[in-house]
Amino acid sequence: MGHRLHIFRQTKAVIHLQNLLHNFRIAQQLTGENNFVCPMVKANAYGHGDVEVALELERAGAQHLGVGLIEEGLLLRQMGVRCELLVYGIFDLIGAEQIYRWNLTPVLSTWGQIEALEKARRQPEMERFSIHLKFDTGMHRLGFAVSDAERLLQYFEKHPFFEVRGICTHLAQGEDAADLDGESFRQLRLFQKAILTFEKLRPIVHSLNSAGLINFAKIRNESRSFPQNIFSQPGSRPGLLVYGYSPLADADQLGLKPVMSLRSHIVKYHHVKKGEAVSYGGTWKATRDSIVGVLPIGYADGYHRRLSNQAQVLFRGQRVPQVGNVCMDFIMLDLTDKISKSEIDAGLDFEVTLFGQDAGGEILSAHELAAKAQTIPWEILTSVGERVPRVFERENSR
Repeated sequence: MGHRLHIFRQTKAVIHLQNLLHNFRIAQQLTGENNFVCPMVKANAYGHGDVEVALELERAGAQHLGVGLIEEGLLLRQMGVRCELLVYGIFDLIGAEQIYRWNLTPVLSTWGQIEALEKARRQPEMERFSIHLKFDTGMHRLGFAVSDAERLLQYFEKHPFFEVRGICTHLAQGEDAADLDGESFRQLRLFQKAILTFEKLRPIVHSLNSAGLINFAKIRNESRSFPQNIFSQPGSRPGLLVYGYSPLADADQLGLKPVMSLRSHIVKYHHVKKGEAVSYGGTWKATRDSIVGVLPIGYADGYHRRLSNQAQVLFRGQRVPQVGNVCMDFIMLDLTDKISKSEIDAGLDFEVTLFGQDAGGEILSAHELAAKAQTIPWEILTSVGERVPRVFERENSR
């Protein structure tokens, strides 16, 4: 049992639970008092560890959590999560049976899902069952056409077993939701037709992802005029925001704190002479006699190979460059002028932070890595592989 708990390779993702709760409170404040907030914990809570994150959010008062797959919902239920779990993905008849069994709340996008739920219904003692309906207003991924709203209402009026607890849509360009003439408000105006159709059922309405939520709050706080009927009860499904990052370039003032810090320790040093190469393909050559440190993390752990010779890491509170091609299990760092031969000879142990917050409070953002890897911070976070253990902490590592 002791061996299972030991981290043989000193590479880990530290999950700062106090930062998670801090960001959750910000999401609640942005959404507004008494409005629907459903933090998304799909994709292993964006790489942070879905069970622990879900339990922590539930303890903090989260009444709803969102997953993409039935499998994700089953795991959370089996591990003791009791709050409402909304499943946003597609499912079949077997999936419908599991939804009933584990008391999951389906967010329906197709008539086939409704049919599956009807066929799988085998609990005569259950008087009503809550569902949410999703409408496609421009994302063209999942959701009913808004033109189906009246037909859907008629169906559920004839099938009172199903309680339409909520209706939602998804913004394709939440980054423009501060622009009343932008794509997001075009979607919301279309969605308003579905809202009006279901108005007498008084469903929860939720549409705001992280970008939409930040922008909507900005409009509200600036007291700018906007169609009040579009959002009399705004509901949100924050994802990236809860994990400490804004999708918007100008949202630093929110005070979000990164929840994950990806860290490792130097395992070997090389004294590389001027002109010698490092790693596969020799893409980096020393321009002077250099000290190169080896870090046991690589693209198999989710540290993108595209970061080769592009990224920096935090070493002793300072930025140092990653050099050479990223390997499957290792990367190399140019530590010249940052460490002495006597420190190396003394065998001093140094921790390195690849993104997030280091032990001294310095931060290297996942946004920065994403830009260098030509991707998005969502992918940087969710790429951190399963062989990197998550270590959960409730106090800042300072």
